[in-house]
Amino acid sequence: MSILVYRNAALAGAAASTLLAAQIIEKPGSTLGFDYDPTLIPTYRALIQMTEDGLLDWGDVRAFILSEQAQVGAGYSIYQALCENFLDKVEQLQENRYVPDPAKGDWSLVCNDFENEILMAGGLDVAFLAVHGDGSLAFNPGGSELAPVTHVENTAEGRVVTAGLTTLMAARKLVVLMVGADKAEIAPAIFHGPIDPGVPASLLQLHGNAVFVLDEEAAAHL
Repeated sequence: MSILVYRNAALAGAAASTLLAAQIIEKPGSTLGFDYDPTLIPTYRALIQMTEDGLLDWGDVRAFILSEQAQVGAGYSIYQALCENFLDKVEQLQENRYVPDPAKGDWSLVCNDFENEILMAGGLDVAFLAVHGDGSLAFNPGGSELAPVTHVENTAEGRVVTAGLTTLMAARKLVVLMVGADKAEIAPAIFHGPIDPGVPASLLQLHGNAVFVLDEEAAAHL
């Protein structure tokens, strides 16, 4: 695990974008997992700009959307937000996108299919994630037991299907963005505390190739 600290959120987001860009340049057919959170938008914008500048080609990139609303017609779609703010703007191909589909109805089947798609793709080369103020990742909340694989969680936003911690930990590389003063209090528990199911991001201490990208506000208590 490595920790990179930048002066502000914009610089941290730009730094995260270079890590993802390097993966695509090194392996044009990369399999990438994408989280969605407002703090990740600067990184996605930087990737869009690199693509418009002719530095990146997304034609062979496979994209796995790591969470989605579990209700049909919920009024908000994580996948739709990712498309509008990122994937459509880099012309990443629709046929190379994988997202849990609420229209299928049987969520046990949907979750299992999503895991199988990752396995058939050879696993995730990189998963790009945001850490939330409570130390959660994607929609995996803290608790005495953490669901290991893709599953459905009840959240304040409704029922959401999310990749589990084992699914995320199996990625060959993790790029984790952690910006904002609201992350400062939880940061010591993530990086220096014991592995704690109550702080899901602390499990990433066990990952051999996790890169945390912080701004100075998030790193204030380190």
